[in-house]
Order: sequence, then C-alpha cells, then structure tokens
Amino acid sequence: MSKKKIPELTDRERILTVLVRELETTSILAPDASPWHEESYRRTSNGSMRVHFARYRKPVPGDLVMGQTGRVDGWKIAWYVQAIPGGALLREIGSNRTCNYTNEEFTPIVGLHPEDLLEGDKRAMVGKVEAAFRRGGEHMYRDGGCEFEGDEVVMWVRERYGGLSRESKPFAVRMKWNKRTTIKAILAALRAGGYGTREFEATK
Repeated sequence: MSKKKIPELTDRERILTVLVRELETTSILAPDASPWHEESYRRTSNGSMRVHFARYRKPVPGDLVMGQTGRVDGWKIAWYVQAIPGGALLREIGSNRTCNYTNEEFTPIVGLHPEDLLEGDKRAMVGKVEAAFRRGGEHMYRDGGCEFEGDEVVMWVRERYGGLSRESKPFAVRMKWNKRTTIKAILAALRAGGYGTREFEATK
C-alpha cells in the first residue's frame, strides 16, 4: 500500500483539534476540577493552567469563547473581539470575518498554549522554524517554541531532554520576519545566534 500524504489542517481545524485533545487530557488529570473555580485547574508542577471552560469569569478581547445556547455553526467557538449590547462581536477562527452575535452568553476557553492559537502568517512562520530545526540536524539543540513581538520572532533553543547531567536554560534567537522569510534565512539566523555552537547554561 502506498503512503498517502496527510492533508494539511486549516487553522480552524487545527485549533479545534488541539482543543479537543487538551480537554480530554484535562478530563483525565483533573477530573474533579470545577468550572467555577480557577485554581482547581492549576498544575502543581509549573503553575500553568490546564485547558478548561472558565465559567468563573466573563470573556475579554482576545479570548477563544464558546456560545452557551446558540446553534452549532462557525460562530459556536470563535474569537471574542469586544462586547456589544446584548452580546459580542466575534471573529471567525482562521479568517477576518466577524459577526455581531446577540442574545447569547459566551464562556472563555482557557489554558491553550499561545503557539497553538496562532493563525495565518504567524502559524506558517512557526512551521518554517520547525523545518529549520529539522534541516539543521543538531541533535542536542531543539526547538523550544516561538514568540512574536512586532516584526520580530523570538525563537527559543533548548537542550535535548532539558539537559543531560544537569537541567539547562533555553536561549533565545531573534530575527526580523515577514511572510516571505525563508527556511534558509531562519536557519542562518539560528546559526548566528548560537544554534549548534553555544553552550547551555545550567539553571542552578
């Protein structure tokens, strides 16, 4: 049987798939958590939040939210832009389409990693950074994730396994980027920033 190429997910499909995966993890590891109590979802290991529906607070701009009573359609889970009388202005996941959604209450969805929520050119850039690490082939220097600050991307480089003989600190490499930035240029920036050569510092 020939191998078939796995189809690429749209931003919407990817975000909703990650959401289901993380909610399933929460149901296993925090089965007694309450949607009315934020602290019941906090991880003891690092203080971060497990993914959950935050019934204990109102949504704020930038939240991913779910409508409580409306029909299942493209606005059931969407981005909360701002409050309007009787409802909210929503943005569709993966596009710039908006909707004035009234006569509805919205529950924030909390705990997803910021990188999992990226869309469009930023998400494509993350894919290029991942490809640059694979092309670089440095066994002990691994992709530690990306952050975006204006027209710069911050690429974190971590040591494999978090360090071998001792726990180590990741280091950051910055570069200007746009939608035309190439994998070759990203790898060159990583190399210039110490990927493959810089010694990792111990955390203690």
